[in-house]
Amino acid sequence: MSQSVGPLGAEVSVTHTGVRRRSGRGAWKGANALVLLRRTAFVTYSDDGDCGIDKEATAALLKWAEQQHLGQDADLLADVLTRREHALRALRAARHTVVRLRARSHWRLVVGMGARDNAYEIGLALHGTYGVPVIPGSTVKGLTAAWALETGQDSALMDTVFGAPRPGRPGAARQGVVRFLDALPLETAKLARDVLTPHAQPYYRSTDTGESTTPQVPVAPAEHHNPIPVPFLTVRGTRFAVDLTGRQPEAVEQAAAWCAQACDTLGAGAKTAAGYGYLEVDRDEAWPRAPHHDTTGTTNGDGIRP
Repeated sequence: MSQSVGPLGAEVSVTHTGVRRRSGRGAWKGANALVLLRRTAFVTYSDDGDCGIDKEATAALLKWAEQQHLGQDADLLADVLTRREHALRALRAARHTVVRLRARSHWRLVVGMGARDNAYEIGLALHGTYGVPVIPGSTVKGLTAAWALETGQDSALMDTVFGAPRPGRPGAARQGVVRFLDALPLETAKLARDVLTPHAQPYYRSTDTGESTTPQVPVAPAEHHNPIPVPFLTVRGTRFAVDLTGRQPEAVEQAAAWCAQACDTLGAGAKTAAGYGYLEVDRDEAWPRAPHHDTTGTTNGDGIRP
């Protein structure tokens, strides 16, 4: 049998039709995804006392996430975007340079797939307050830095933009001058269920020590291992606002140019080798370049090109 546990265990139930309230008031259309995915758990108990996560409950939650768009509220999202714009305008008034890029996923996007911060291990990066899908600023900064490194950009310039030390480049600690903010959806994000089917799960489990310090004997991969489908959520065809800020206009402009290239050529998140995560990026001209920024195409003493 399956039993709901957690703070909302007495209020939430799952059926073959999806997630419902026990009070019978229907599906949770406006529920916060952080609450449903990370504050509930449906556990099955066997006759010998063993317990585990109910797979049917996991499927029901994934169905709810896809059909109800993670409970996103369009009006609330509009308020969130307005609040972000007010913050960016305040930064501009304080003589920070602000660049907004608009990124749209070519196909599907899966960021946060390895997260295990919920009982169902449904990995998807969500805003810490509103529960909407986001591309974390750390992800945006990481893929931009990876592209700059792979394409042989100037190391001193990379230290200025991203900070130091960096992998493979030791040195004195310094803070980067460009801030990469969490990318927020510009519209209600569309969700799609997907599935990953590892064919040698005993091998992967035996070699993934996680935080354990106890050595394990690896299980050799073999064809007799049963493939075990692992469901997960993806974001599809959604536009995101990618915001970069800083006090050095040339550095912010250069970081934005690198970021646009990185989103298109490297992709964000997991499974980029399978076509996930690639983004089409353009500049939002509603956020003009800083008035004192030179756009003639020349470089300054640091070799930064606008």
